[in-house]
Amino acid sequence: MIDRRSKMVSFRLSWDEYQAYREACATAGVRSLSELARAAMQHLIASRPNGMSLDDQVRELRRQVSQLSREVEHIARRVDQQK
Repeated sequence: MIDRRSKMVSFRLSWDEYQAYREACATAGVRSLSELARAAMQHLIASRPNGMSLDDQVRELRRQVSQLSREVEHIARRVDQQK
């Protein structure tokens, strides 16, 4: 079965964005802005850890920063105690 592309998505670009994307097409060796956009979206989806949404990624990052902050405070207290 042939996987035909049947859905269309459109978005507006400024002239500068359009020119930059056309240059990106030439640099990446892709035929069109559509191909570039598909590749970028596929990369974005594939690069999300465990399929996490951006909100989930931000929550996880905040959790890790908080944990790191607690660990740094703990180490700083131990260093102060050894003085």
